[in-house]
Amino acid sequence: MYFDGLKKAEKRKLEAEVVSNDARLRLTRLMRSRCAARASEIELIRRNQFVNIGRTVLGLPIHRLEPDDWGTYADEEFGWHNAELELVMRRPDTAQLVEVLGDMLQQDMLPIARVNAILADDNVSVRFETRGDEDDIGVRLLAADELGEEEPEPEHPNVRLLVERMEAAFEHRDYAGVLHASATVFETLAKLVFGDPTVETQSLGGFIAGYRKRSLLPETLLDFIQDTYNRRNREPLAGHGATRPPSVKAADAAVLVEMTKTCVRLERRLARPEIGDEEPSPRASQAASRRGARPSPPKKAPARKPTSNRRAKPRAAE
Repeated sequence: MYFDGLKKAEKRKLEAEVVSNDARLRLTRLMRSRCAARASEIELIRRNQFVNIGRTVLGLPIHRLEPDDWGTYADEEFGWHNAELELVMRRPDTAQLVEVLGDMLQQDMLPIARVNAILADDNVSVRFETRGDEDDIGVRLLAADELGEEEPEPEHPNVRLLVERMEAAFEHRDYAGVLHASATVFETLAKLVFGDPTVETQSLGGFIAGYRKRSLLPETLLDFIQDTYNRRNREPLAGHGATRPPSVKAADAAVLVEMTKTCVRLERRLARPEIGDEEPSPRASQAASRRGARPSPPKKAPARKPTSNRRAKPRAAE
């Protein structure tokens, strides 16, 4: 069947899934390579298609390319599309990203093997596959045991797998196990946010200060994460063996489950690139104010006859 998006149940399962910035960058590079063309106008048209699929999934207005009277495009069009292309894979949350990729794969705009390889390397539980005689695109979410089999580094499993372990522990009334899984979710999430392979072999306590600087979560949630990690290390049967019973109660475990999933979702949403870390320049702020924060590029200059038959390829946006 033709790709028609994710079901509600699939979207709920992906709420705790994290696609790292490194994987999103690799997907962006793949997208750039598929746009490349000898003629700059053809490359612009391809970029426009990628950009509009991404904007459609997010519910943003699409941008229609309109050449001037001589069949050429204003330089502003090239600059705007260069910038927008870099955001296609970085704006969406995980469920939206899967739908963006599914739409692109259905249109044969990306190679399915390369996309699946990038997702597998990032230990994401999503896999795309072709179905039926028409090679329509389908989505398969790996179960926890399948994900564990594919995982190249068992000590750092995917966030969704850990969330499933946490929920399973709660269902079995293993509240110390809930605390252990929650702290491990936070440790894994912190490593994804930190984005430095040197911390892969460290516990959260070894790089918590660096994580707090990089995270966009409010201080109260960062304190909760650190307190949960510290409690895991002290609690009997959560961080170590002990003869005395754990003190984690059912109410404590219920809060941990919901707060852990909330922190995962917020960390991803706050890390979206359009929420910039740097203050915009005065010129950029004034320009945005004049445009009224419109998503489309500035108006094209009046049509003019080209002075030669050759058009220099515009430079990429800096």
